[in-house]
Amino acid sequence: MSAVFSQRDYFELFFSKQVRKKFEKVILILSISGFFIHLLLVLLYNIELFSALNEDYFGNPINAIYTPFSFILVYEIYLLIFFIPRSFTTSLLKQYEIIALVLIRRIFGDITKIDFDQAIETNEELFNLGIDILAVLLLLAIVLLFSRIHLKLNALSRTLFEEERDFIFKGYKKKLSVVLLLIIVVVSCVHLVDFINYSFTKAHLIPGMSNNLNSIFYKDFFTLLILADVLVLLFSYGITQENFKLLRNTGFIIATILMRISFSATGVLNVAFILAGSLFGYLILLFYFKFVQSEVSN
Repeated sequence: MSAVFSQRDYFELFFSKQVRKKFEKVILILSISGFFIHLLLVLLYNIELFSALNEDYFGNPINAIYTPFSFILVYEIYLLIFFIPRSFTTSLLKQYEIIALVLIRRIFGDITKIDFDQAIETNEELFNLGIDILAVLLLLAIVLLFSRIHLKLNALSRTLFEEERDFIFKGYKKKLSVVLLLIIVVVSCVHLVDFINYSFTKAHLIPGMSNNLNSIFYKDFFTLLILADVLVLLFSYGITQENFKLLRNTGFIIATILMRISFSATGVLNVAFILAGSLFGYLILLFYFKFVQSEVSN
């Protein structure tokens, strides 16, 4: 084997079927072991044998659910980067799934803040729990509708020229996926080291740094994802002259930006931006499907 890998070899090195299977097993092991380790630390904190830990993460046994969900989110982001070379549509669908997982994870956080013995209808934490549950249900409905349109779109016939052109386009996107994965690994490692340090010292390695997982997955990752999507869009201008497809891709980037903005907001406004972004992406795909359908029929 040559000492210097081709770009395609680099993609296979990180995203081959064998690598994905191994990574999936590692994530499963880390999720289960992390869950029990977190529970143990919660126990030690509550019996005051390890009081140096942060109460926000170790004060309630339900907080232990955060750990396996965090590892699952890491795997979902890995899959999202893997799907980038396939299509804008597949990538956006995976983003919806990741957001749904983050919202589900946030529901467990909402539960830990509620005193159910004194909960009443005007309780703010109980209201936030209801809003997040409703958001998950609506987002899953959009994911279902989006998936159905995506399957119908894939079923439409394509020309050989389009397939050759997409092959060239995928080469660019594979390069981007490899670079994006390396950046995400570095960012994740920095946050992990800082999280461990903060749990014991109550001080961040970098002043002003936040280890809130919503912040990491949206402010950091989704910012990088938006930049990557813009690069893919610029590549597509040199590959295809289909205006409706370019408009579709631009619309998908707008949907990602709306969902990224949502996590700079709080409460109902946060949920509103998430649902607006996901619904906007679905409508863009629906209009594009109608356009392709009319082109094929003609």
